[in-house]
Amino acid sequence: MFRPSQSLLFRPFPALNKLRIHHPLPLNPRESKQLLNLLTTSFRNQLDLEHSHPSFQIAPSSKTETRDAAHRTRRRSKSNPEGNNYTDRHLHSVLTNPLLTTMPARGTRHSKEPMETFDQAVSMGMMTVRYAHACLLVKKRQIIDSSILSVQDGMRQAGAGLKVLRWLTSSGTANNLEFLMNKEFSSTLMEYFVAEGLQEAAWRWIKMSFDRVPALSFISGEGLRKARNDIAWPLLCLVKAEISAQKSLDEVFLHMSRAAGYLKGLSSIEMQPLLWPAGEAVLYETIKTHSARPQPSQSSFESLLGLIPVISRSKDIWIAHLSLVHPAEPDARLALKYLRSIDTSKSSRLLAKRQIMLGLDVASFLLQHQNQQEDAEWVITFLQTNFPQQLGLEQKEQLEQAKAEAASLELLERLGLA
Repeated sequence: MFRPSQSLLFRPFPALNKLRIHHPLPLNPRESKQLLNLLTTSFRNQLDLEHSHPSFQIAPSSKTETRDAAHRTRRRSKSNPEGNNYTDRHLHSVLTNPLLTTMPARGTRHSKEPMETFDQAVSMGMMTVRYAHACLLVKKRQIIDSSILSVQDGMRQAGAGLKVLRWLTSSGTANNLEFLMNKEFSSTLMEYFVAEGLQEAAWRWIKMSFDRVPALSFISGEGLRKARNDIAWPLLCLVKAEISAQKSLDEVFLHMSRAAGYLKGLSSIEMQPLLWPAGEAVLYETIKTHSARPQPSQSSFESLLGLIPVISRSKDIWIAHLSLVHPAEPDARLALKYLRSIDTSKSSRLLAKRQIMLGLDVASFLLQHQNQQEDAEWVITFLQTNFPQQLGLEQKEQLEQAKAEAASLELLERLGLA
């Protein structure tokens, strides 16, 4: 969501020795923006250190970046398949899977096409969920390594998802949802379903999963938590696949509305544990990538706003944050009201991170869209006072130094000395 920018350049200027600066000068909009960039960049660096493998990532912004990333991945995989990269090691194990290296029956020609291998294994009664996952992964790797411009187009043309769906149905494997508990398989399969337009098959499984809700009344403790997560998984799986594939989030918002409709007989308290895994993933993605995706329609966006009480555990902060990215009427008032009302000493670690993200976003919004300098400076001061360590600034004096430096650079520019 944030575009990292250059931090303030803390470099000595001989002319500064001639000036005596006792207190930081008032910040103008440009200086406030520089300070906000410093806070944002520092906070993102802190998040990168703690979370080196984020759940959701924006696709590279250009074809060049995509080709470069693919080239690096292929070069690393070929040169060191057993290296430190977990994905490379996993793919290497898949590529050397016995199913894909077993010699075909006498008189048949060996094929390196994974879905032909899939068909052969199905015909001999050898197919399992684990082997199906291996075939899907290898096919996806072939598509990524090919010259096709769109991975989605390649997956759609391959038709591998439909092949696996037919096997799941004809073999009786799809009669219950145990196969979905292989989460790596279900995640990969759902990517093919989205690419091939087979979402209705996924919705049949989501509906089957929701049909198990009445049984939750007989479970308690840790078993209840696990059972709820299992019921929520098919929807989360579909939503994650849609987020990765779709440029616009309109379809994803409609998925959440449809899921809530299936559970309309339940109370909000009963619905929330079943919808919040997918719901908070959608909310986070909406905030994180709103500037990188096409604007959603106002109707679908407002339908998402209406669902927040049943798809989120922290409705107040999400409503405040989404008001900043409303497609028709973006507004910072709810965000400012929220920040002014909270006691950060009671915030959990996760909630504190969300509050920092909200603060950084609302400060940027005020500077860029409404030019409300006073409110923006209040937000920046709020962040530095309440979250100095989370922002990567171990002491308050560091931020004061940044303010003084920004003011000094401005003064030098005016004097023509910088």
